[in-house]
Formats: sequence, structure tokens, C-alpha cells
Amino acid sequence: MSRNAASGISRVKATDLLNKYLDKVHKVPDKTPKDDLYLKKLLAARSAHLPGNNWCQDWIQWMRNNHPILALCFRHRLNPVGFWPRIVILISSVSFGLTVTNLIYLFYRSHPEKNGTILKIQLGDDATYKTENLEVTYEAVILWTFGGFIHSLLDLGMWHLNACACCLQSCCAKAGPYISIVIAAMLTAASTFAILWRADYENSMKENSNSTVYQDGEKLWTDQIENGFEKFGSLQFLWKYYVELLAVWVLHFPIIGTIFFSGALYGVGWGCIGGRPKEIKRQQNELRKMNHANGEDSFSDDNIL
Repeated sequence: MSRNAASGISRVKATDLLNKYLDKVHKVPDKTPKDDLYLKKLLAARSAHLPGNNWCQDWIQWMRNNHPILALCFRHRLNPVGFWPRIVILISSVSFGLTVTNLIYLFYRSHPEKNGTILKIQLGDDATYKTENLEVTYEAVILWTFGGFIHSLLDLGMWHLNACACCLQSCCAKAGPYISIVIAAMLTAASTFAILWRADYENSMKENSNSTVYQDGEKLWTDQIENGFEKFGSLQFLWKYYVELLAVWVLHFPIIGTIFFSGALYGVGWGCIGGRPKEIKRQQNELRKMNHANGEDSFSDDNIL
């Protein structure tokens, strides 16, 4: 092989190595929907669809990233909403549950004629006269249904306030986490006030019960005292509160979240709650615009679905 030919081969190799080096150093990141930054944006926006997921996979990831309890431990590793904002959401959720439980309790104690027993569970031994009754009343049903529904909507709203700052650049969106902290503080104060209000009511019931009332030589105890004061001492109030929290996190939130996620309200004119169908269309349009800007006219919906 001649000297000139060997020199030409070496120059070609050197040129190839230089081009590879320049491509490596100055390479522009591939802006595909599977980029980490793109996924972070979708997760921060509480997206109901991630590229490549089917319906079940999207539902699982949505619950893992948005549920008040599951999101603390099982959120996506790229989700930009961290641990402490979720703690704020959890505190507001617990405080609201405590507030609504106390208020419904006080309402039905002030209006006992509107309450009634649906189911009574007796605990203990009749022979020893040490029995406790767990009653499912209209008060409990209202708490676990209507109260749980409002509670779930609050959890969704608080999460939306925290997520907006991660995906939008407006000043109002960035103020979302601070607004959520203020709301959590207000709910904590409201729950404290409700507890003190109920404690004052219970103290007044104690004082009234100390005065003995007789009729025909027999001691009388009003239903108000029996059902309010004594049952509270046997944790009647607390178990209703715990059931309310459990119903919200296990039943109400998954059901309401699934309705929003599925886009069931999107087809009846609620365009702001489009869920997964609306999100898929948005991502398809976004990718079409991106491909058109890059001079790539070929596009298939399978790139998003």
C-alpha cells in the first residue's frame, strides 16, 4: 500500500472520529413524548394518560400519583410534586374530616328529632350488664355519604392547587402551593374550633345530667343524654370519624376520581373535566404540531395511544 493511500485512510478515520465527537458533544436532546422532562410535565399536570399506557395502566398510575395516601409511597419517580406538599394535602384532608364529623354530630344533637337508628350492633355480655351499642344512624349515613363526597372533592381540589405550580408558569399557578398551605391551616383551625365546640357541648350535658329528675319516684334520663354524652365516652364519635376517613380514601375518592379520569363528564358538556380521552387528543395534537414544525408530515395516532 502506498504512503499517500495510508495517509488518506488515516485522514478519513480522523475525520470520522471528529464528527462523532462533535455529534456527541453538541447533540440536541431528542424531544419525544418519552423524555423524562415530558413525563415530568405530564405527571405534574395530573395527566390521565402517559404515552404507551392502556386504560388500566393509566388508571393505576393516576391513582398512584393522585391518591392522598397511595401517592405518599407509590408515586412515580419522576413526579415533581414531592413529599411535603402531599403532607399538606393529607393534613387538610384529616382536618376537614374532623371538622365535618363534629359539625354533623352537633347538628343532630341539637335536632334529635331528625335522627334515627338504622342498625344497632350490641357488644358485650348481657349477663354482666356491660354492653355497648354501636348504632348506624341517619347521622352516620349523612356523614359517610354526603360528607365523604364533599371531602373527596376537597382532596382533588387541594391536589390541583399543588400540581399547577409544577406545570404552569403563571403567577397564579405558582401561588397554588402557598394557597393550599393557607387552606390547610384554616381547616386545622376550623377542626380545633369544632372540637372545642363539641367539648363545651359535652360539658354542658354533664352538668345537666348531674341534676336528678324524678317522675313517679323513678329517675329519668333523656335520650339526648343517653345517646350523646354516654355514647361519646364509648368512642361512638371516633369510630364514625375513622369510618368516614376510610370511606373517603377507599370508596369515595376512587369512585369520583375514576369518573373524572374516564372522561364520563366530557361527553355531557363538561369540557374542563375531559379525563383520559381529552388528554389523548391533546397529546396527539401537540405531537402533530411538533412533527409539522420539524418538517415531518408522517404521523400516526399509535405514537400516542
